[in-house]
Amino acid sequence: MRTQGSGQLSLVALVFALGMSAVAQAAELPPWEPPTTEAEGQADAGPAESTGTEPQGEAKPVPQGEAKPVEAGPQPKVAPASGPANGGTANVRSLARDEVPPPPIDPNDAPFMRPPNNQIGTTPPRTRPDIRQGWSARRRFALTVAPTYAMLRLPFQGRTTGNNQVPRLHGAGVGAEFDVQAWRWIWVRAMGVYSGHPVGEERAQMDMEVVRTAPPGMIHVMSYGVGPVFALDLGRFLPLIEVGVAGLRVVTPTGGVTGQRGEACMANGACDVGLKCNSARICEVTTIGEMYLGLAVDLLVRRHLSFGAQFRYNVRFAELKSLNLTPGYLLGTLRLTVRF
Repeated sequence: MRTQGSGQLSLVALVFALGMSAVAQAAELPPWEPPTTEAEGQADAGPAESTGTEPQGEAKPVPQGEAKPVEAGPQPKVAPASGPANGGTANVRSLARDEVPPPPIDPNDAPFMRPPNNQIGTTPPRTRPDIRQGWSARRRFALTVAPTYAMLRLPFQGRTTGNNQVPRLHGAGVGAEFDVQAWRWIWVRAMGVYSGHPVGEERAQMDMEVVRTAPPGMIHVMSYGVGPVFALDLGRFLPLIEVGVAGLRVVTPTGGVTGQRGEACMANGACDVGLKCNSARICEVTTIGEMYLGLAVDLLVRRHLSFGAQFRYNVRFAELKSLNLTPGYLLGTLRLTVRF
């Protein structure tokens, strides 16, 4: 019984030893990957046949004391990436879970950010709340309508008072202006003004008789001109300085005294203010040349709308030659401007 038991233990020990040696040999084998192409499969099938003079099947003797070199087994091969070059048939090796791709070197390789930091947005960014101004600080064109107060101070025949004092004839009317921006703070303005001045009949005593020197009626005045306008932008307030040349047409009532409108010229060929002697020796309306200077302030209340006030000073060229700066036509207006 002892002999039979000891034999069984020896058999079990032998089987265990053989199993452990097989596991050790399997652990020492190099990794193996099936070939991906026919050429690689033939290359990995086995060592090429020897063509030397050494007989086949004979191993080269190894001197004692030297370790036998370990032959390198077949190395794993990485299949080329698929693409247009190989038709996309090769396998692509996937990255390991713990493998991180290298950071981009070229800044253009980085992913784009959303606008407006890295791209041009389709619409400008808006603020909340909206803090944009509600009026426009720039304009290309402007159209102005201005109710006007006018004062006419010209030496009309038969209307001068004692000591040749020129009377002040008050009236009212309307004006219009059209501005075009020529440069940042320089505009070109074309303007026109109409005003009416009511006058009464004037009488004087000559040689113990009372005679009429000027008829009653309405004096119609029209002024039109062009010139530059200089704008001093102070935000919502817009001061304006204008200069220019203009023409003045004065239509007086039809008179019954020599030298007045519709009557014969005087002996020296002179006529009343705003009239000239034609070829028929009759006084008719003509244009008086003058120069003007104006000051205005506009308040921008909306993007395309502004209100303001204006003062304009007109002097005839004839008065400038004698250095007389007394205004012949003085205007004060309230302005309503539409800008576009």
